[in-house]
Amino acid sequence: MAGIIIISLKESFQLIWKKKIFFLLLFILQIIFLSAFFALSGNYIPKMLQHAKAMSEYLSTQNLDEMAMTQNLLEQKDVLGEDPLAISRNFDGVVRNFRIYFIYSFLLMLIFISVSWGLTNRMAKRHSGNFLKIILIAFILAAFYLALVFSFFYSLLNITFLDVASQGTGFLSKYIPFVILSIVLAYFMFISLSLAGWKSYSQLARNTLEIGIKKAHYMLAAYFINIVLFVFLIFMVSYFIDRLFVVSILSLLFFIASFVFARIFVVNVVNKLEEMI
Repeated sequence: MAGIIIISLKESFQLIWKKKIFFLLLFILQIIFLSAFFALSGNYIPKMLQHAKAMSEYLSTQNLDEMAMTQNLLEQKDVLGEDPLAISRNFDGVVRNFRIYFIYSFLLMLIFISVSWGLTNRMAKRHSGNFLKIILIAFILAAFYLALVFSFFYSLLNITFLDVASQGTGFLSKYIPFVILSIVLAYFMFISLSLAGWKSYSQLARNTLEIGIKKAHYMLAAYFINIVLFVFLIFMVSYFIDRLFVVSILSLLFFIASFVFARIFVVNVVNKLEEMI
C-alpha cells in the first residue's frame, strides 16, 4: 500500500510543478469558491442568528417555573406569555433562511465541484479528452451525489417548533444514519469524480465500487493524509494569527492550496488503483 501512496504523492508534486498554470487556475477557482461561500454564509447566518436570538430573548423574559405555569393555566393565560407565536414565528424564520442558504450552497457547490474536478482530471490525465465532456460528466456525478446528501439534510427542515420541543434530543438522534450515509456517499463521490470523462457510466459505476470497496485501504489512507494536512494547516493559521501574522497568512494560502493538492492526489491514487483492477 505504501508504494502506491508514496508514488502518488510524488507524482502529485511533480504534476503541480510541471503544470503550474493548471494549478494556478485551480487555486484561483478555490479562492473564488471560498469567497462566494463566505459571502453567502455572511448573508444568511446572521439572519438565522437574529431569529434565534429573538426567540431566546423572548423565552428569557417568561417565567416558566412550575408554579407560574400552573397559575397561568388557572387564570386561563397562555403559559408562553402574551405573544406565544413569537417562538414559532422566529423558529420558522430560522428554518426559512436555512432553506434558502441550503439551496444556494447546493448550487454553488455543484458548479464549483464540476469545474474544479473537471480541471483536475484534465490536469492529471496523461491523454487528452474533450474538456466540456469531462465538465458535463463531473456535473452529472456531483448532482447525483449532492442531491442525495442534501435531500437527507433538507428533510431536517420540514419540521415545526412543536416537533423539536416534543422530541427533544431524540429528534436529532434519528438523523445519525443520514449523517453516516452522507459520509459514505462523499467517500464514493470523490472516487467517481476522479474517473469522470474517461469511461461509460456503467463502467464508471463499476470501477467506483471496485476501487471504493476492494481498494478501500488505499483510499482511506489517501483521505487520511489529506485530512491530516487540512488540520495541520488550520492549526498553523490559528496558532500564528496573533503571533506571526505573515506566517498565518502563508499558512492560510497553503491551506487553500491544500484543497487543490488533495484533489490532484486523490485523482492520482485512483488512477493507480484503476490500473490494478
